[in-house]
Amino acid sequence: MRRFYGISVFVIVLLIQTACIQVNIPDVQGKKTNHYTLNLPKNFQPPPVPVAISEFASETPAKFRMLFRKGSELEQETLSKWVQTPSVLLSCAFRDLFGCDNADSESAKWILEGDIYTFEKNLDTNTADLKVLYRLINRKNGDVRFVKLLNTSVPVSGASPADFANAMSKAVVEQAETIKMEITDMGNKQNTTQEKK
Repeated sequence: MRRFYGISVFVIVLLIQTACIQVNIPDVQGKKTNHYTLNLPKNFQPPPVPVAISEFASETPAKFRMLFRKGSELEQETLSKWVQTPSVLLSCAFRDLFGCDNADSESAKWILEGDIYTFEKNLDTNTADLKVLYRLINRKNGDVRFVKLLNTSVPVSGASPADFANAMSKAVVEQAETIKMEITDMGNKQNTTQEKK
């Protein structure tokens, strides 16, 4: 009989604990998480010289969640997420745009690194804000050829997360174009210097 009471008490305690756990779980029935990625153009012209893209580092606080800034407050969107972290999204985008597979590419004389500081939507200005510090490094000797901080804001055409993803895609392409021009100008100056010798 004692054994029966002991088991009964154990079952009752277990049911109470289970009920408490269920009370703390938020109700998300009917809510679907949507995932977004960057939309890149197919006709982007890569730099004239091969550039390997290193994995970018991210200083942003959220991993996959979309970030929205209102004043000094930063909010995370729980049901709208990126398919990958900003560092992976940007690294892959530059690899696609620059036509380079990875940082170990043997044919590349240069390696591009990046530190992402901002990858968010600004609700006050209704813009997709992207701030990245880029470094171009000589593969052979490790010398840093240039360091460039780019801060780009692209207007968001609507209020949906898809509109934000489209605007962020434009910001990424704009920065890729700027970095490509830097690399092209650097190559042109190097060719001019060699011709004078």
